[in-house]
Amino acid sequence: MAFACSLGQPVIAHAEDSTDYHPQSFTQPLIAARGTVSPAGGGAVYLKPEDRCNLVVKEFGWDRGQCGTIDQLIFGFTPEIDNLTVEKPLSDGYVSLADWDSSNRSAEISSIEDSFKESVKAQSERSGKDIRFDGWLVYPQIDKAKNILYYANILNWGGERTINISVSIFDRQGYVPMKIVPVNGNVTSDDVQKIVAASAAAYKPQAGTAYFDFSSGDKIAGYGALGVLATMLGVKYGGAASAGLIALALVVLKKGAFLLLLPLVWLRRLFGRRKKADG
Repeated sequence: MAFACSLGQPVIAHAEDSTDYHPQSFTQPLIAARGTVSPAGGGAVYLKPEDRCNLVVKEFGWDRGQCGTIDQLIFGFTPEIDNLTVEKPLSDGYVSLADWDSSNRSAEISSIEDSFKESVKAQSERSGKDIRFDGWLVYPQIDKAKNILYYANILNWGGERTINISVSIFDRQGYVPMKIVPVNGNVTSDDVQKIVAASAAAYKPQAGTAYFDFSSGDKIAGYGALGVLATMLGVKYGGAASAGLIALALVVLKKGAFLLLLPLVWLRRLFGRRKKADG
């Protein structure tokens, strides 16, 4: 999941001393669970596992046991991206995309959207913050040439518009989720397409694990692309969702995912100031 701070009142109260974290220059490919993530430009930084864990524990109240859900956390991945989170891959099996071509896809997505709205409303009530789902900047879609599912939604946080981009890269064993927060809250749908393309292109699966490497006899997930979309949004979807899928959705909701969706611009700028001072 992507992380949060209000630009006016950053929640990272403990991070005022930049020595709390030790950002690393992102100049070489980073190893992920089932692939690598390569730099897309200069100036990006990332946090090592200990710093990543310290950040989510200190600033967001996570349990240390949940730090393992993050594979890589990168700031300033491109000039347009504030932060990019590569999550640990899901390994429920090869995901069929056949349900995405069904005649009732729009109705199913509407049902998932309704569940998401209810989740946002519940989160708003629990947190005492005015959080609303203001629709899609980019409606959920699949790029079968790249084997990715992605969307961009608009959240209103106390009157502040925030864009959150989610990408899932399908592979032979399941999929790899990415969460992306752009620097500019007023990006266009065309901007989102470029951000998605750059992020997906930076990820390279290990040899033999790509989506097209599927072979007869491989494990097949008990849900399709619509189930993946529901999980990306942190909601339960139908009876086809596996126990693992539902468990993940419940963890997302329990940890207050929507409180963690605003950009860490403040922290990234802190890193930038520190780099200049060290130089």
